[in-house]
Amino acid sequence: MESIKLLFETAPFRWLRYLDPQTLLIFLAVVLLLKSVMKARKASCLPLGPPMWSLAWNTFVQNQPPDLALIELSKKHGNILTCYMFWIPIVIISGFQAVQEALVHQGREFAGRPDVRLFEDLTKYQGIIMAPYGRSWKQQRRFTLTVLRNFGMGKIAFEDKIQEEVRYLIEVFKTSNGQPFDPNSKITGAVSNVICSVVLGKRFHYGDKTIAQLKELIAENMRLQTTMWAQIYSMVPIIRHFPGPHQRVFENQAEIEALLQDFIDQHKDTLNGGEIRDFIDAYLLEMEKEQDSPDSCLTEGNLLFNVYDLFLAGTETMTTTLQWGILYMMAYPDVQEKCWKEIDKVIGHSRAPSMEDRPNMPYVNAVVHEIQRFGNIIPLSVSHSTTQDTHFMGYTIKKGTIIIVNLSSVLSEETQWKYPKQFNPENFLNENGEFFKPDAFIPFSMGLRACLGEKLAKMEHFLFFTSLLQSFEFYWPDETSSPDLQGDYKVTLMPQPYKLGLRCRKAPDDEL
Repeated sequence: MESIKLLFETAPFRWLRYLDPQTLLIFLAVVLLLKSVMKARKASCLPLGPPMWSLAWNTFVQNQPPDLALIELSKKHGNILTCYMFWIPIVIISGFQAVQEALVHQGREFAGRPDVRLFEDLTKYQGIIMAPYGRSWKQQRRFTLTVLRNFGMGKIAFEDKIQEEVRYLIEVFKTSNGQPFDPNSKITGAVSNVICSVVLGKRFHYGDKTIAQLKELIAENMRLQTTMWAQIYSMVPIIRHFPGPHQRVFENQAEIEALLQDFIDQHKDTLNGGEIRDFIDAYLLEMEKEQDSPDSCLTEGNLLFNVYDLFLAGTETMTTTLQWGILYMMAYPDVQEKCWKEIDKVIGHSRAPSMEDRPNMPYVNAVVHEIQRFGNIIPLSVSHSTTQDTHFMGYTIKKGTIIIVNLSSVLSEETQWKYPKQFNPENFLNENGEFFKPDAFIPFSMGLRACLGEKLAKMEHFLFFTSLLQSFEFYWPDETSSPDLQGDYKVTLMPQPYKLGLRCRKAPDDEL
């Protein structure tokens, strides 16, 4: 703040002292806009697209979901087009063929992350999700995958952890005593415990205050990062020194980091090289091994943000997916009934579902996949950027250009799906009723930046969903309305808050 005051005392800028903060911000934004527009006009060989303000108009003025707005624009301008968020060019890639070409066939060129000031100030580009493509990201991802595999990701060891948590969730659901309730916090508690058992070495009571506070802070920051203030901050980072809603993001971030650092410090105090309890232990021990290596990127900062990324990705996405799944079962009771019949036939009620059951349950497996396709919880994936000047399908895209991959355009592409606009498990069943997975099923994205927890997520989704349907009938409790299937777009596409009605299912007569 002192430097800004001194700036305002110099002759060329003294008149700025007479502007109120809001007017000053507008003035600075206009100056930077004009400057950046001139730069943007110099860019050549980018794909054509709509006028400069169209994306900002669709996003902030018309309040249309951005993935749907971009699908409409691609119908007019093609599957590769350039939009502008204010004055910054953004290349939009839509359609399975173009997305596959970018993320798989030219994966390294499109493996970067955008240079966004807000993310830089929040994370210093540490961790995995928002880290730039390079040596640190490669080491973090490789090490994290190794640890997760060692702890049984995709194997029976992980299955046991999930089944344990499913049992807790079923008992908690039963305490509703037939009264409608919001399942969000209960599902979040169960799902977060799966990743907590691996990352933090223990599960938590669903009402644990520390975990609840952590989840609330992360959820609020995800919401704040999609507001106009966050966009303005990235355009005009000098507002960091001014009051406003954007300051809440940094206050929350400081609290999140303090909570996670406390977990890490507890591990340091009890670390035993002969016993690796969880991810934090494994990381700390590997840091000790590599402390004299000049090439090591295993640092305290990367550890903290790896824990953050694993907690975020392992909780938010699966919680949202399960919420959509329950909502769809209430909206489509005929689908729920077909699932029951297959569950009763293959598993019955005398034992818990296991991953060995999945090959014998084509319909339930198809429903699980259709929930992920139709729910489409990360419709625009995580933004990419080009790592070098790139020749792509006839265009030249400069290094550092922001790339948005519209997964919605792939998951609803008419040439790829039997029923692209409908919730219909037949999208994953052939004419003989056998399960098959189309190539265009990419809810976890694809290529170098594909979700590293995909195997865990698939296992969780099948076991949670099948176990809940084995135990309960889900119904919409309000007879005067029907389920709202329009999502609430934040960082993920979440269902509108709803109340769940459930009844305990009885075992078929031949099992009694």
